[in-house]
Amino acid sequence: MTRSSTIGMAALIAILPVSFAVGSVSERLAGANGDAPSLTIYTSNLALVRMQVERVLPAGVHTVRIDGLPSNIDPSSLIVLGAGVTLLGAHGYRSYQDAATGSGASLDLDLELTQQAETLELAFLTSGLSWTADYALIVAPNDASAKVDAYASISNGSGTGYEGAEVQLLAGVIRSGGAGRFDDAYGAMRAMEESAAPPALQGAAFADYHVYTVSIPLTLRNGERRRIRLLGAGSVKTVKEYVFSHGGAAYHRSSAETLTRPASVYYQVERRRGDEFGDTPLPAGQVRVYQRDDAGRVQLLGMAGIPNTPAGEDLRLGTGQAFDVIGTRTQTDYERVSGNVYQSAWKLELKNSSDEDVTVQVIEQLSGDWEILESTHDAEKLSAATVRFRVAVPAGGSTTLEYRLSVST
Repeated sequence: MTRSSTIGMAALIAILPVSFAVGSVSERLAGANGDAPSLTIYTSNLALVRMQVERVLPAGVHTVRIDGLPSNIDPSSLIVLGAGVTLLGAHGYRSYQDAATGSGASLDLDLELTQQAETLELAFLTSGLSWTADYALIVAPNDASAKVDAYASISNGSGTGYEGAEVQLLAGVIRSGGAGRFDDAYGAMRAMEESAAPPALQGAAFADYHVYTVSIPLTLRNGERRRIRLLGAGSVKTVKEYVFSHGGAAYHRSSAETLTRPASVYYQVERRRGDEFGDTPLPAGQVRVYQRDDAGRVQLLGMAGIPNTPAGEDLRLGTGQAFDVIGTRTQTDYERVSGNVYQSAWKLELKNSSDEDVTVQVIEQLSGDWEILESTHDAEKLSAATVRFRVAVPAGGSTTLEYRLSVST
């Protein structure tokens, strides 16, 4: 039976002869490589910190004070790793302000060692650290290709700084348990600070998540927000699309409404396997899409969010509405064939005021049992509730799509 199991905690603390004052974490703690802390940062205000305290402790029971911890630490999450070391308890949380290192906190750890230790390996959760992914896509003038760069923006409000840290950003959805002070975190990447040599991103699967590793250390000062490049590609294939969608018409009843609206603009971005951009799973984030105008100035075309995207999956980015491509949709006929069977006819006039030919994808959302009876353009069934027509519209001209369908509710 171990000593810790034979005496109560109050008695244990009372008989401890020495309180070892261990130096500031910012000066004395190190990560797995022995000289720097190691962090895993999640996207919803949560980080796991791994550090080492360089201190020789003989076998026995000790109270060790750890200074320089982040002021946002969750004391209940702290664990001590390593063979022969047992954490009996933690107490005495104190927050403070230090002229040299800023705000911080300290904890007293009650430890039992079965053998002499030269370092203590600690791990704990803290709030105040977070990150987001973002992407810059610069589309070529012909809309057929683009340059893409991915970035991570990391914010440190944890209450302490991390010098030369090994940083991981883990991509995936974790559950925090709901009872603690932290929300669910959506993912991450391992990233390191930019230097003269650009960082090399290394991605790997871990459990049900993805870990991205960059080869150089990162310094995160308290209160600082840093943006670093993760990966990119000099040229990827893109396809510009115009889409006109009603969003769900009432095909089972008569409608006198005429709808006129612009077409929406999308960019399909190819992620081919065999290169870094295609082979790397992308974390959720915002994509800013740019293009140079006739004078060579970069202009913002629009912004679109993407979800966590597996390797090899293409991106489809909606950037806004077309100024020069509009459609007017009208119901031209309606008939109730029987109790729950209806037929209706529709006309969609598409106008293109630009100086280039375009193809507009007309997407119709249908419900019930439906059938396209006749149409001026081929109808493509995308799903049980979606049909698509591809309509070519000449520059400075117009094209009319007409179709008749039967719907039973």
